[in-house]
Amino acid sequence: MVRNTIVPTSMAPKAILVTGVAGFIGSNFVAEFKKRFPKTEIVCIDDFSTGRRDRVDKSTKFYEGTVCDLKLLSRIFAKHRPEFVFHFAAVPRVAYSVQHPTETTVSNILGTVSLLEKSKEYGVKRFIYSSSSSIYGGAKKLPTKEKDNPPNPVSPYGLQKYTGEPFCKIFSDLFGLDTVSLRYFNVFGPWQYGDSAYSTVICAWLERLYIPSSKRPYLEDDGKQSRDFCYVGNVVDANILAMLSKKPLRGAAVNIAHGERTTLLEVKQLIEKFTKKKLDLERRKPRLGDVRHTHADISAARKLFGYQPKVDFETGLRKTIQWFQSRTEN
Repeated sequence: MVRNTIVPTSMAPKAILVTGVAGFIGSNFVAEFKKRFPKTEIVCIDDFSTGRRDRVDKSTKFYEGTVCDLKLLSRIFAKHRPEFVFHFAAVPRVAYSVQHPTETTVSNILGTVSLLEKSKEYGVKRFIYSSSSSIYGGAKKLPTKEKDNPPNPVSPYGLQKYTGEPFCKIFSDLFGLDTVSLRYFNVFGPWQYGDSAYSTVICAWLERLYIPSSKRPYLEDDGKQSRDFCYVGNVVDANILAMLSKKPLRGAAVNIAHGERTTLLEVKQLIEKFTKKKLDLERRKPRLGDVRHTHADISAARKLFGYQPKVDFETGLRKTIQWFQSRTEN
């Protein structure tokens, strides 16, 4: 995780609300936020539809339930009065959204709007929304700049994540609720299980190397497709920087990534180099609708609130491998 000193008390909020706290990104966020803001009350909500109970920090104020439950949200907001809301909760599986478009739409869109409504009602200072690079579909220009690549989602999940962005902007324009949407690219790191909904190919391959399984790891297409992999510590840092920004963000939507790309064959080579293990991959045909390359331009986030990835890809990969190794030792 990105290492930072404790933030001065004058900059620390009294309370924050974190949704999806049992998930990969949400749980990493809470662990780091506690280090930087030890006096802030962290209020959390999760319904465990995709998260893990063992990832809920026992020192937080935790509520089990869905973000679509307005009565529960009213109780949480009224009791804790969070100054900032970090919305990580989602039903993330693209394939699942194709099979269950109604269910995932309710969770991913209605849940976001419910949180925005309560944030407006209770005077939240800023609403920080976790969006996704999936909103682009296949970006026409690389590196992908927000203004040069209009959204073109190709799955219900991509459309659902995109829909949250204009809702955030509308709440900023109509009600003065300051919001920002962070478009994550291919997030990986410790606590991303290889069979999880958000799993990248990195963690799927490491799962097969370190955790006994009957399933053989596979490579789709020729391996020359590339991804802008983003270490989870950088995503956490982006969320905290967005919170600390003194500029009004007014519903802006920005890319959060490394700003570089790595081919899957290069990932395979690095994994074998760092683990000293042979990664025997089954070759499969290209996946229908798969994007060939992702590569983000991150200059907008840098300009808006000073985002700069502090953990490079190889360092992040080593940290992830260390976590998988630790799982075999327990």
